[in-house]
Amino acid sequence: MAAVKTTVLEAVEESRQGISPATTCPQQVLLIEDSKEAMWLMLRALEKYAYGKYKLEWAGCLSEGLCRLLDGGIDVVVLDLGLPDCSNLFSYAWVREAAPLVPVVVLTGDSSDETASSVVASGASHYLVKERTSAAKIVHTINEVLGQRVVRIRADSFGVSPALRG
Repeated sequence: MAAVKTTVLEAVEESRQGISPATTCPQQVLLIEDSKEAMWLMLRALEKYAYGKYKLEWAGCLSEGLCRLLDGGIDVVVLDLGLPDCSNLFSYAWVREAAPLVPVVVLTGDSSDETASSVVASGASHYLVKERTSAAKIVHTINEVLGQRVVRIRADSFGVSPALRG
């Protein structure tokens, strides 16, 4: 039986160290999104285009998503920036703090170039605007992000310099 986390900081530290080079199917996608309709659309997109590669977990607010992230085992986060308990760049900052090694795909209704630039500059893997994307594009983006993560983990395990990775 796993030990109970005694502090949030202890859980965050374990989450930071929790990436394993071995990946197993299905990989865990955490959707942090307050719209139940958007959750169903994401579930259908993964079923239609990902062919069982991913298991979707849904958190309807940021605090629920952070708790799930601290439990570990999440391979990628798909994050809406307009959540009831936190919004905009603060949502991204909290997710990044809780799980700095887990890639984050931002999927939001905010089409502002300024917000997109800020989030990507802060380390988000991708920034997708809901009204300008498709189910296939979302799944393609998740595939791409997780593929890059595997390459990065393998390069790290072989001691490849970040400058040589391209």
